[in-house]
Amino acid sequence: LKDSEVREGLKEYSNWKTYPQLYINGELVGGVDIVKEMDEDGSLASAFPAADAEAAEAAPKEQPLEERLKALINKAPVMLFMKGSPDAARCGFSSKIVGILQENKIDFDS
Repeated sequence: LKDSEVREGLKEYSNWKTYPQLYINGELVGGVDIVKEMDEDGSLASAFPAADAEAAEAAPKEQPLEERLKALINKAPVMLFMKGSPDAARCGFSSKIVGILQENKIDFDS
């Protein structure tokens, strides 16, 4: 989320004002609280697609913002928009959601 237009635009597009944001097959699941609840109630594993799904290509910057956002959200079957990277999360919420996904052996892109 180095592109500030995308970072702010995704908040508006998703109507979810905070990060991290987890998407599965292009649909917003939610943030860390929702993923944590799903992990605790056992519904997390069934929410994810098969591991062999093909990733979409990244959107070029010349496209309108909404098209770029859709392309980014659908870049992989499971997309996490977060502060920092999975190896170096820049907030506790991002770190927590990465930990939950990794503990459940969920392949994701960010």
